[in-house]
Amino acid sequence: MVLGIDLGTSNTVSASLSRDGSPVLIPDAHHKDQLTTPSIALIEGKRAYAGGFAENLFQTLPDKQIISFFKRSFGTQDPVYFDDHKNAWFSETVASLILKKVKSDAELYLPDGFKRAVITVPAHYNDVQRKSVIEAAKLADLELSAIIEEPVAAALFYGSFNKKIDEEIILIYDFGGGTFDLTLITKAGNQLNVIAKDGVNKLGGKEFDQIVHTTIRESYEKAFKCPFPTDKLVTNRIQKIAENIKIELNDTEIPRDLRKWIMVGRDAFEATFHYDTYAAEANQLIAKTETAVNRCLRSLGMQLKDINKIVLIGGTSSSKLVYNYWKQKMVPGQDLIYHQPLSSVAKGAALYAGSFGEGSNAEITPIDLRGVSTYNIGLILSNENSPAKPQIDLLVHRNTPLPITSKKVYKISPHQREFVSFELCQFWDPKEDVHQLGTIKAGPFSLMADFYMEIAIENRLNGTIGIKLKNADNGRDIKFEFIRKESNHTYDFKQQKALVDGVYLNNNI
Repeated sequence: MVLGIDLGTSNTVSASLSRDGSPVLIPDAHHKDQLTTPSIALIEGKRAYAGGFAENLFQTLPDKQIISFFKRSFGTQDPVYFDDHKNAWFSETVASLILKKVKSDAELYLPDGFKRAVITVPAHYNDVQRKSVIEAAKLADLELSAIIEEPVAAALFYGSFNKKIDEEIILIYDFGGGTFDLTLITKAGNQLNVIAKDGVNKLGGKEFDQIVHTTIRESYEKAFKCPFPTDKLVTNRIQKIAENIKIELNDTEIPRDLRKWIMVGRDAFEATFHYDTYAAEANQLIAKTETAVNRCLRSLGMQLKDINKIVLIGGTSSSKLVYNYWKQKMVPGQDLIYHQPLSSVAKGAALYAGSFGEGSNAEITPIDLRGVSTYNIGLILSNENSPAKPQIDLLVHRNTPLPITSKKVYKISPHQREFVSFELCQFWDPKEDVHQLGTIKAGPFSLMADFYMEIAIENRLNGTIGIKLKNADNGRDIKFEFIRKESNHTYDFKQQKALVDGVYLNNNI
């Protein structure tokens, strides 16, 4: 058997394949009616709680922090939590607790267990973030067949039973709890082609929650004429209240204002949530996704009217505000589709996992997945005398079919410099946000004469990057060190693995 895991910002969902090859969701081992796991954790001494356990315990342990939205910290090397012993827990480490919980659920649910898994990642994730997800799987002792992008997984599931979309251009609009992704795909038989990708980092349900949270805070301060409390219990409780009110505003059939009595500590107060105000601010967030959609289409010389279908997935996409926003922009002949927004990604991941030949006894059709590079990839030659905006040597163009290897040759003068360094970077627009992944440091060189060094950058099918250096004159490999950005805290796999293995998870693992 196989396992597909949608490791979401707000919720994590897993699926496997039934004996007829159709994907089914894995229920919570303790609550069979629960098909999602909240992506939150709580740590208390030698015990850790993940998912619903953590959600139900925060009032019992009021001085403990609910660790949430850790997925946004993938690739940053910044800790997301410090335990009672001042140990730093990184996003990868906390994610591994969620993965261990999901893994345990699957082992108890599937009669034959499972061997390997596929985990999904946002389409706009860069190399460092993708490798963080792979690292989280290692910490959880979860063997991966592959990682796959969330919109692509959803497209696989959608295309598995919808045979009429061949040769159509489909926009997968993935608006989740913490990220927004869009992917343009075409399908022909068992071949799925990704033709372009885009997205917005740190834009999702959390920003919608914040609109509600601001109203709660302002209502409290108006009622009691004092600052809003910031202790952990209040923070944890208001976070959940804000999320529930957001969902109610998003799902209302008839727009109306909501009045709620809210308890903060011993203080009770009434807050009014004006629908028009909420909708106006929410539409500003949705407009940011439209900017990304138009940017992606322009890169292909296309417009929205050239799309056949928009498929809405992700928790935030289930909002009627999102649906209505896009419905008014559609033209006759276009379809706007809700496609199991909370489960399609996990089910598509299970189908992809099954295509590796490790699925059920049913005959699984192999999936020919053809992706493209999410970002431009380039090199910056480090030079103390370089200008404020150094020249980027572009090696891989955005939306180039994967896998691809591109090479660049540089003349090296060892007598001038013992070491030579290059910054490896990914970006959409060099005039805007250039993300430096790390430094390639080569040397010291044994030769003193000038020579030519070839740097090969491989962008793999899963979106991660490989690096190889060699002497272009004689073909010999050149040793190098890849240095991540400096951080006040050092991530060490063995130490983080010891933290994970040193806690009892949900009282039974």
